[in-house]
Amino acid sequence: MKDRIFIGASVSFLISIPWLFFSYLGYKITQLPVIPFELFEALLFISPGAVITTLLELMIQTLHTLNIGPTSAVGKSVEIMVAYLLGLTSLILLGILYAVTLDRVKLSWAIKGLVAGFTLSFLFTPIINLWELVMLTEVPKVLWVISINLIWGISLSWGIEKSLSALNQQNSHGRNRILATIGITSLSVSILALGLDRVIHRGIIGNSSAKSSNIELQEQPIPQSEPPASGAKPIQGIRPEITPIDEFYRVDINLLPPGQEDFSRNNDEFTERLLAQGGEIDLPTDSYVLIIDGLVESPLALDLATIKTYPFFEQYATLSCVSNPIGGDLIGTTLFQGVRLKDILSKAGIQSGVEKIKITGVDGYSESLPIQIANDPTTLLCYSMGNQPLTKNHGAPIRLYTPGKYGMKSLKWIIKIEAIDHDYQGYWQQQGWSDDAEVKTTSVIDTIQTNQDGDSKLGGIAYAGARGIKSVELKVNDKEWIPAELLKHLSPMTWVLWIAELEIPSGESKVTVRAIDGDGNMQTEKSAAPHPDGASGYHSLTIKQQG
Repeated sequence: MKDRIFIGASVSFLISIPWLFFSYLGYKITQLPVIPFELFEALLFISPGAVITTLLELMIQTLHTLNIGPTSAVGKSVEIMVAYLLGLTSLILLGILYAVTLDRVKLSWAIKGLVAGFTLSFLFTPIINLWELVMLTEVPKVLWVISINLIWGISLSWGIEKSLSALNQQNSHGRNRILATIGITSLSVSILALGLDRVIHRGIIGNSSAKSSNIELQEQPIPQSEPPASGAKPIQGIRPEITPIDEFYRVDINLLPPGQEDFSRNNDEFTERLLAQGGEIDLPTDSYVLIIDGLVESPLALDLATIKTYPFFEQYATLSCVSNPIGGDLIGTTLFQGVRLKDILSKAGIQSGVEKIKITGVDGYSESLPIQIANDPTTLLCYSMGNQPLTKNHGAPIRLYTPGKYGMKSLKWIIKIEAIDHDYQGYWQQQGWSDDAEVKTTSVIDTIQTNQDGDSKLGGIAYAGARGIKSVELKVNDKEWIPAELLKHLSPMTWVLWIAELEIPSGESKVTVRAIDGDGNMQTEKSAAPHPDGASGYHSLTIKQQG
């Protein structure tokens, strides 16, 4: 039995490496779901909220402490590695199961391999919706999945058959030779898949298909805006006042952003429902559609071009993740551009008795806003960030910006807005996070620059959501609080950059910062973890000054 388990695990491990490569290659070529990623996300949806929260906070705090790169980018890489390990582990377990069960069946290894491959496809069907792909006439994608699974099953069967045969003949060298052959072949195939991926990435293959499979997100030019002058200049080491879009944090429940197929599938479902009700619709099947229904006088189906006919609004604002630790980098400032949510709701006609607006993304993520916040003129449906078309990573075609709330209330990839007369708890609320999600006042020391005389220049940020920042203060050790100079901020909804000069004594000193929000409320000194409603506490840095 031990030998069977070892051989099943070894052969499955070796042949599953190229299987993982070609699974991802299918995504690159045809936007096919990456099976390990889909498996990882499916487990997230069914896992207890306490488990998800604990793992999320542990990962973010560890990355923040190690400071090995942008937390959101490194975090996504960690999640991707975990997904691949999860997929690899699942395949190894299936290989072991084959070695101790199916291998004993008196059939040829080729027949047993086909059975293993079809079984693998059947097991993954609920995760990647193979039947749904068939109904949507996505036959090439189905054939791709079944083909790589059949190759996996046949390779597994052959490898286990030959290895066990050599072992039964007490030929350990023969078994090792077979495993080495499988390993070399696996490495060669993986290199081939990696090479194809590089070719596709460079656009040599599939340019025309890639172009036709993308939603035309920007039919009209976006008005360009220049940031207002901000007065005094920040010192070196402070994060930029406006966060570059490619550095803007990304935290969501997806390893990869949703693709065109996800939106098209949603459009097809809505079209069928509308036609069944006797309605008419004249939208291309590959067009993005935003649905507004529920307790409204006139349900709407708006494509992106129609959304852009509504009055254009833009505002500089800061967005922070509720999971951001004190002093963390899951926060950024940019120009949010689009239309007011209240204008869309007004067009639909909100009925009396509506309590909340439920909003759903194409990835299944959902949230709700009180009707008062939904009608706030600064709550935007955005199709652009920072004078640039909204990217897939940040929610294209449409995302939400909600003033004064943590990022979990600013949904991405929105497909449906629904007026409801009852409370609704969204994805993260069901995991135990705050429904109010009001941003807590925070302040951060980004840099301390000290000269030989002990004089130090400091700089950082302070943020309190839509309340704004009234003042920032610093102290060295247990001395008096000293006010910092606030730089002119971009808008009342952005963070404020501050600078200060302090005299720091020789030896080791602790420098602490705090802020007072625009309502006159002092930032709380009480330390709290991000869960359930955002981190709190003072940010401090320790500096050693030469005597």
